[in-house]
Amino acid sequence: MKLNAAVAEAINRQINSEMQASYVYLAMAAYFDANELSGFSNWFRAHSVEETGHAMKLYDYLVKRGARVDLQGIEAPDTNFSSPLAAVDKAVSMEAGVTQQIHELFELAHETKEYGTQPIMHWFLDEQNSEEDLFRGLQDQVAAAGDSRWHLLDLDRQLATRAGS
Repeated sequence: MKLNAAVAEAINRQINSEMQASYVYLAMAAYFDANELSGFSNWFRAHSVEETGHAMKLYDYLVKRGARVDLQGIEAPDTNFSSPLAAVDKAVSMEAGVTQQIHELFELAHETKEYGTQPIMHWFLDEQNSEEDLFRGLQDQVAAAGDSRWHLLDLDRQLATRAGS
């Protein structure tokens, strides 16, 4: 059975969102590299790769279901942040937005009785729960470090050993 056209369109938009997130995380990595926080950079680079993987999972699903993949342009990300916390705050906000998009996509799959799409949406819902928890935890740690370079460097060393986890 061919994939519902509205669901295919929504999945194409989600591919775009995942690629945008990947690009933003790469910009954050560049920000942290410029501020000599290579552990943070490594962590955000790993998340950039992960977001690209999410996009490819959706891409492959569209292909498998016989739907057309329709790639769109992505916006240039901001590479200037006022602080490490500002960068992480943006990441937390972005993850919450992606979670909302996944909820909407799941709802659309339900409304259109696109039952074959629901299992992949369950996977993404579980993934987003984990991502939000992970990013909020990092947000708490960076907020606790405050303006202390020493504490940021200590956190940076920790992030270097758990790149992307």
